[in-house]
This record gives sequence, structure tokens and C-alpha cells, in this order.
Amino acid sequence: MYFILGKNQNEIAAELGVSRPVVQRLIAAAKDEGAVSVSINHPIATCLNYSELVKEKFSLERCHIVPENQDESVLNSVAYGGAQIMSEYINHQNTHIIGIGSGNTLKRVVSYLDPMEHSDKKCVSLISAMAVDGQCNYYDDVPLILASRIKANYYQLPAPRYSRSAEAYDLWCQNPLYQDITAIADTANVTFIGIGSVIDGGNSPIIADGFISDQQAGELTEQGAVGEILGTFVDIEGNVLDHVINQRNTSYNVRRNPNLRVGIAGGAEKRKTILAALQGKWINGLVTDEATAKWLLVR
Repeated sequence: MYFILGKNQNEIAAELGVSRPVVQRLIAAAKDEGAVSVSINHPIATCLNYSELVKEKFSLERCHIVPENQDESVLNSVAYGGAQIMSEYINHQNTHIIGIGSGNTLKRVVSYLDPMEHSDKKCVSLISAMAVDGQCNYYDDVPLILASRIKANYYQLPAPRYSRSAEAYDLWCQNPLYQDITAIADTANVTFIGIGSVIDGGNSPIIADGFISDQQAGELTEQGAVGEILGTFVDIEGNVLDHVINQRNTSYNVRRNPNLRVGIAGGAEKRKTILAALQGKWINGLVTDEATAKWLLVR
């Protein structure tokens, strides 16, 4: 009557002439004794299964897989799923400091967040939106966008993304203010980062935005780069490549933070970099799409 005919517990109680608690106990007993089994035929069930498998394979603290949706782009689906996770942690009472990276995906994630009031919390940038000549890419200043969205205190990384020289790198990174900001990032309760796509044909945003040149991109590709994590170029194992670009990258080393570090990315073009981020332990949390989860599980 309950599972097949779809009647509610009050209707069943009235028809059988028993109390509602008796009906509850009978239904519970039917489940416990195996008389009833429940299967969920919905895409989200598959995604939950993939989430557990990916989480186990890569020893993650958190994994969220979004279902394939023909009516939505992968970017939109992953960003919406990322916004759900981000909102959960921002609103948690134990979250006081939020570390945040940059990129198109993270910007879309933030756009899906409802406006909030968290003036007691801190939002700290992990990567600079400033080029070597001092010009700022306001489009890519996701930490500022997030801080304004949730009305949090904003801490900006006080350096260009890449320094002009090794000497300039030392000056920027040894500056007391820079060290104060990275110390805040060290204590972030949760961190969200984007994962840069492979640098193929100049299509990567980090090239399009002028942070590195086509020549440098070619050199990195020859060395085995599959993409970048907070401006650091890595190979498929997640190892940092020995290149001048990486040596002059002033971004925060996210692996210094022992807490939850969530990578939010999806799509075929980012799969190798996602795998690199997982294998190199850059992240211990992931939000991605169903097809990418399948790909990761057979690597």
C-alpha cells in the first residue's frame, strides 16, 4: 500500500484500523527484513557513486560530481555545483578565513552565490591579478569579487603575478606585508582554486590575458606542461616544472595549507591538469563533471 500504491501512512492506518505509529513500524520492519528494496533511477545517483569512487581513489576530503546536462554547458554545471559547496563552507560558523584563486570558472561560481553578510570573515587572495607592468586585470580579480559578494574583509596579495627578475622576486616575497598576507592564507579554513587548461594554441586565459608570452607557453609545453595551478605550471604528475616562469611566480603555494583545498574545474580540456592537481596533492577536494569523473577513474 505504501510502496506500490503510493498511499500515505494516515490513509493506510485508517484502512487497516490501526494507529499511524503501527504503520510506521511495519514499513520500517519491511525495510529491515529485506521485503522492500529501493533503487534510485536518476543521474544524481550515478554522480554520488562516482563521487565516492573518486574520493576514495585520490584520498580526498570532499568530492562533488555534477551530472551531465545537455541543456547546460559543462562550465555552468560545474560552477553551479561549486557554488553550492562554496556557499556551504562560507556560511559555516567554523569558517573564518576563505582562500580564493582566480579564473573563469571561479568567477562563474561566485556569480551564482546569493549575496551574504559576513563582515566578520576574511577573504584572502592566493594569486595576483596584477601584471609585471602594474596593470591589473579586474576581470580576473575573483578574490575581490567574492569579498564584495559576501561583504567580507579582503586581503590582496601585494605583488605582480610574475616578477621581472629573481632579485625582484626576492624583494616582493620577502616584503613584510606579503608575508603577513601569506600567513593569513596559511590559516584559511577552506580554499577554492581554479585549474588552468592545457596551454595549447594560445587558448589558455593566462596567455590571452598577457601574463605569459606565446614563446614561454611553447617552452613550457616542450617541458611537459599540462596546465597551471595558481600560475604554477605542472606536468601530468603534478610536479613543478623547472622554468623561469615558475621561479618568478609570486602566487601562494597552496600545498602549505593543511585544510580543505577544493579545485573547481571541468571539461575535456582540463582533465589532465585536474589529474595533475590530484596526483601532486595540490588539492584534497574536487568539484567536477560526470564525464571527467569517469575519465579520472580509469587513469
